Amino acid sequence: MAWNEPGNSNNDQDPWGRDKKHSGPPDLEDIFKKFFGGGKKGGSSDHTGNKGFIFTGIIVLAVIWALSGFYTVDEKQDGIVLQFGQYNRTVGAGWGWVPRGIEKVIKVDVNQLHQKRVADIMLTKDTNMIHVELGIQYRIIDARTYLFNLTSPDEVVRQAGEAALRKVIGDSLVDDVLTNKKEVIRSQTESELIKILADYDMGISISTVTLEDASPPKAVTDSFNEVNRAREDADRKVQEANSYHNREVPLAEAIREQRINQALGYKAQVIAKARGEIARFEQLLPQYRVAKEVTRQRLYIETVEEVMSNSSKVMVDVDGSSNMLYVPLQEIMNKHKLNKGAEQNVK
Repeated sequence: MAWNEPGNSNNDQDPWGRDKKHSGPPDLEDIFKKFFGGGKKGGSSDHTGNKGFIFTGIIVLAVIWALSGFYTVDEKQDGIVLQFGQYNRTVGAGWGWVPRGIEKVIKVDVNQLHQKRVADIMLTKDTNMIHVELGIQYRIIDARTYLFNLTSPDEVVRQAGEAALRKVIGDSLVDDVLTNKKEVIRSQTESELIKILADYDMGISISTVTLEDASPPKAVTDSFNEVNRAREDADRKVQEANSYHNREVPLAEAIREQRINQALGYKAQVIAKARGEIARFEQLLPQYRVAKEVTRQRLYIETVEEVMSNSSKVMVDVDGSSNMLYVPLQEIMNKHKLNKGAEQNVK
């Protein structure tokens, strides 16, 4: 029943037990007395019940608050404790407790491998446009520095990687980027990135930098592929020439050595023969001085004999005759050999 309904015996009083005739708001002192037992004796049991309910609620809230302060930090994490929003301390793996509302724990995974990727079109040293993609992997080594030194450390890593890559690509030729110097460019980019990040003191360590792709922009891909095919053909021709060179040069050198050895042998043979002839003539010289005509005739006959022994045909010119006499020595010798062989077979 409402306070102001007819038949209510308390219609002359307000909800706080005061006479309606007294105007003005209720007295706070009277309210506290009612809740904590300071009022009239007739309402002491009700006030005691309210007091117990409030006390129980406070205890329950205190327990919930205390339990909410427990936390667990994994082995691969570091816990950063903030007190009223400011850094207080770093805790390691395990469980702990902080007063909720006063302190807060931020968990940072220090073993996770974070990744960032840079992909853009860049200008080379010889003013060519090229599409390059770079992969960056890093770990957090100082959780406090990582969280508080920079507002967005992951974005800083990406921007630093792009700056380092642009610098290295800008100092390189397009052929070096696209062909055989990718590892050099990757290494230079990694060194430049580490140098840039050292100035920021970010609390991270670069693990790996990979040059994932280097290709011409799509608008010139066909033309670039034709250039690549031409380059590959040129490289193939060079390889074939080198193969031919490696095969033929040793053979030519072997033939040269053989010819030199033959020439040296022939030289030694001719010299030895000449020396033998000199010795022979020196032996004949005393005989020639004693009997010049006989020695001269003898030398002539020996010379003719040596010449004729190497000829298969002989032409004889008879003095006083206009006919030439042909003597087929080779046929006579062959016929003689045949007759001699037949005689041996008959025997």
